[in-house]
Amino acid sequence: MTHDEFVKKYNDIVERALTFAKKARREGLLALDEEADQDRIDERDIFEYGIRFVVDGTHAEIVEKILSNIIKQEKDENMLILKTIQKEAALSIQAGDNPRMMYHLLNSYTDITLKEDEIKKLIEDLNERPIVL
Repeated sequence: MTHDEFVKKYNDIVERALTFAKKARREGLLALDEEADQDRIDERDIFEYGIRFVVDGTHAEIVEKILSNIIKQEKDENMLILKTIQKEAALSIQAGDNPRMMYHLLNSYTDITLKEDEIKKLIEDLNERPIVL
């Protein structure tokens, strides 16, 4: 996998995760049930599979264990990083973390600087700003 392919996959994962995080914080975890992609779940895509467990109310330690077991089977180093990012995203959503903090956690698994990270622009749009009256 080239660096450009890695960055594209990273962007896709993080954008989807941030969108899910925002929805979960506003509407609750059950709202993610309609967003989950069943085909990806059936393929054990780490993020989608994890979100299924999160929506079902599975304890975080069990979700972490299941996803980690699947990730351990990965041989490609770039895919290992991407799958770890997916796992952390699902667990972060389950914990109710702020999307901005989740973004920084996910970015920390890469060598993509904040200046270079295209997702940084998206986080500003997703940032929950208080309404000033």
